[in-house]
Amino acid sequence: MDIFQDSFPQLFHLYSTYYTPYASYIQPLRRFFLLTQSYFYYYAFPTLYPFYTLTSRLFASALTEKQSLVSLALLAILLVVSLKVLDMVRRTIIYWINLAIRLLMYLSFAVLGMWVYQRGVEQSLEDLGWVVGLVAGLGEAGEKVGHAKAAGRAREARKISKESSRWRTQGARW
Repeated sequence: MDIFQDSFPQLFHLYSTYYTPYASYIQPLRRFFLLTQSYFYYYAFPTLYPFYTLTSRLFASALTEKQSLVSLALLAILLVVSLKVLDMVRRTIIYWINLAIRLLMYLSFAVLGMWVYQRGVEQSLEDLGWVVGLVAGLGEAGEKVGHAKAAGRAREARKISKESSRWRTQGARW
């Protein structure tokens, strides 16, 4: 306690000398807050006080007599909060997935650049042509296999339709 008693005059002197140059800036703010407070107590409080008492009585009666409304309100609040938390989790997961995709893309560009630097531009273009030819060849082979499977299915469908014509309809006759 002696520390406060000994340092109080110094603190008061510091306070009075520190705020004196800024008093012209602080004074309008103090005046605004004091006028706002006095306006509230003289004009707004007498008008709002009956509304406050009415609503507080309604809320108090709703809390004591109608617990189902209170539980529904709490359930709604819990639902909103849980949806907000789930949205934050979803955004976090999407952020990390996007970050991983970007890192993989930048790393692949770096590896590609190092590969071109190591192999040379001409050899890299030859290798790229070989890869494009391989992919195009796989596409053509896939088209051939796909056409063969489609033709086989068409043959099977014709064979089945020739064997059992009992279930086919002919025009409007059944």
